[in-house]
Amino acid sequence: MGLFDKAFGKKDEGPLKLNEREAFSAVCVLAVAADGVIDDAEVRRIIVSLAEKRLFRGQRMEEMVRLLNDGAKNVQKRGAAAVIEAAKQALSAELRETAFVLSADLVLADGEVDDKEKKFLEDFQKALGISDELALKIIEVVVMKNRG
Repeated sequence: MGLFDKAFGKKDEGPLKLNEREAFSAVCVLAVAADGVIDDAEVRRIIVSLAEKRLFRGQRMEEMVRLLNDGAKNVQKRGAAAVIEAAKQALSAELRETAFVLSADLVLADGEVDDKEKKFLEDFQKALGISDELALKIIEVVVMKNRG
């Protein structure tokens, strides 16, 4: 904790803890924010993508929006590295792969990928412990999916 945090009475919050839904939501926010901009179309794409997952079935729209807002606040307050670590801890190995697929799909949805987005996907892959071979397969399939 820094000098000013102590002076203003801020408490050390400890490591960030997320449940599975919060982890997926925060990771989606990180993915679409990788290029520095989150627009309305990207938010809608996240909601549609999450709604297709079994984990989110039956969620009301208000709850989905709250989860995304909370994810964005965690990213702003704690930083990308803390959010990724918390997501890694919250998700099983199988769901980590799913989170990577979802992130890749969100990043590559517009058919373009800039250097910041590439770095995000590479860093996220490494942080989640996904092999290069599997990551390459995922990226290839997502690119095919988003053609045309």
